Amino acid sequence: MTQPLRVGGVPEHFNTPFYRAAERDLFADAPFDYSFTEYFGGTGQMLAALDAGELDVAVLLTEGVVTHIAKGGDATILGTYVTSPLVWGVHVHAEAPYASIEELRGQPFAISRPRSGSHIMAYVLAADHGWDPRSEMSFEQVGDLAGARTALAEGRGTAFMWEKFTTKPVVDSGEWRRVGTCATPWAPFVIVSRRDFARERADDLNTLFATLQTLTAEMTQEPEATIAEVVSRFGQRPEDAAAWLEQTTWAERPGIDQPDLSRVIDTLTDVGVLDAPLAPEEVLFPR
Repeated sequence: MTQPLRVGGVPEHFNTPFYRAAERDLFADAPFDYSFTEYFGGTGQMLAALDAGELDVAVLLTEGVVTHIAKGGDATILGTYVTSPLVWGVHVHAEAPYASIEELRGQPFAISRPRSGSHIMAYVLAADHGWDPRSEMSFEQVGDLAGARTALAEGRGTAFMWEKFTTKPVVDSGEWRRVGTCATPWAPFVIVSRRDFARERADDLNTLFATLQTLTAEMTQEPEATIAEVVSRFGQRPEDAAAWLEQTTWAERPGIDQPDLSRVIDTLTDVGVLDAPLAPEEVLFPR
């Protein structure tokens, strides 16, 4: 009986290679049954699905999985997916009276879930601006981007952080304003599984990585087709899709660079998300 290989990711332009793999049936001859599922709730939702055994592999935020592992979650980083910084937009409702990040000091932030990227990056934003992340931050859980739109309209949470190209249609429509940005100082996206899955399915995971390398190379070699697909699938403007593709660097390789991992761990410890630093071997799957 063929075993499943259930991959999860946010419904965003970064995961175009995973959509293509499914739609082209690229793993038809592989000894596993590949599927890609969208998780609108982001990193926190996918980590919960991994813990519950509902998902085998996830493409998620580096800071989220490091925090998850530190809190006892069963996950391990298999490899790096994207190395170029992820730029988070800091958004408020268009009718809100805030025009800058500094004006958000002490205001409640909407987040998708605890330990999600929107949660952790709010702490990073606070540290960048000299706020005390432990005493000057409060949060309103809203579930996903759709939940954030409802929450900000109702005044439940003052600001919401999400990848800026994904939210740009909401900004362009006049519903939200982006008052600033915050970039991750590390490789933002990693590929993750449970430890037992990584041990038992090493060959299948190697096949997955090899196919991803081909697909991400194709995206940069055929930019017009990639831009057209991002516009069609995700509703972005062509100029935004082109800007995103130009600034994105793919890795799709096992492991993660030590400086990137150290920056994640040190930052999360500094802002109080981690109680103490983790050793790299606690986070990375040994190769």
